[in-house]
Amino acid sequence: MKLGHRFAFSLWLRVMMLIILTAAVFCYAMFQGGFVSWFLFYAFLPYALYALLFALVPLRVTAKRTLQQTRLKAGDVLSVDLEIKRTNPFPYVYVLIEDDPPDTFHLKEQIEMKQMLFPWFRKTWRFSYQLNDVMRGEHHLSAVRIKTGDMFGFVEKEVIIPLEKKLLVYPKMLDLQVESAESVNENGGKAVHSWLNEPTHVTTGVREYQQGDRFAWVDWKTTARRGQLMTKEFEQNQTKDLVVFADFTDEAAFETVVSITASVLQSAVKKGVPAGLVPLGDQHVFRVDQGESHLQDLLYFLTMVQHHPSRALECKAFAASEYQYAGKYVVTGHLHEELAESLFVNRNRKNITVLLVKRAADRYTTKEKQLVDRLKASGMRTTVLFEDRLHERTVR
Repeated sequence: MKLGHRFAFSLWLRVMMLIILTAAVFCYAMFQGGFVSWFLFYAFLPYALYALLFALVPLRVTAKRTLQQTRLKAGDVLSVDLEIKRTNPFPYVYVLIEDDPPDTFHLKEQIEMKQMLFPWFRKTWRFSYQLNDVMRGEHHLSAVRIKTGDMFGFVEKEVIIPLEKKLLVYPKMLDLQVESAESVNENGGKAVHSWLNEPTHVTTGVREYQQGDRFAWVDWKTTARRGQLMTKEFEQNQTKDLVVFADFTDEAAFETVVSITASVLQSAVKKGVPAGLVPLGDQHVFRVDQGESHLQDLLYFLTMVQHHPSRALECKAFAASEYQYAGKYVVTGHLHEELAESLFVNRNRKNITVLLVKRAADRYTTKEKQLVDRLKASGMRTTVLFEDRLHERTVR
């Protein structure tokens, strides 16, 4: 209320100054006389009258915001359409429309969310903008700010229209190519071994090749004997559970660890594999479950999770009895002795896949190389991923 009174006082102060200035120009023309003085008065008079009328006519507008995408992933483009309607026919020389950016956007230039229009008699004003590379998280668009004035800025008006809109930006989904354990390398390629894509079934017979069959399923002996392509038939086994242990304590690779964790969980749930999440150093633990609602709970947590460097890793969770027979994914940006030792105590090491995420090859330390060799020698699948090559492609 105080802000409204202050704005009204400032408006009427400007109006009084405009009236005084108009009177001064008139007095100058009266006492000075001549063509030049009266020309200045008559040339100034239309602008003064417009400014006075502008001050008397209230700025009454309504706003509508439309988001072209309701679900976004980090790095996507956000497209927004704003529609402003006014009720009076008064001509406006210019209007400045700005969609107030939330603090969570961290925009380098807020000019991306504002635009100046010259509507004059138009009653509907439209403004569209795009934001590239939107950050992961929950963002709240709160209001639309509209500012206008007369030609020379004698009188200015501003109105803020509350327009709440919540926007969820999920983690970026990465395209992790799945290959056999023998082809997994440490040169930063995107090949990630996954037991999810291994055949979880046994051969029960052969049949003719059909479009869409994997080339690896071809039974070459039967093909050579019959003279046509034959593929193996399988009997499905019971699906394994999957638990992802995510280490969110490394700041350098934090966002990539979140993206890989989300990608693995989404891939598992989409294939009908019960999956759970254990954030190391966090109290939130998601039990093993399946279904779209469970996936949305996991993705929402990964959307809101923040870096907490002070939290200590709780490595005892790897050996918990409830995860004994589940496949384990360990996603981390820093492989250290304590983490490696907690993995060695597991009996079924073949079900453990370790993904070590590094920003670049020069961040891959000699100590980490030694620990990776030890993990591989113990039977664990271990892959080193470098961010610069990992983000070359994403899942849309």
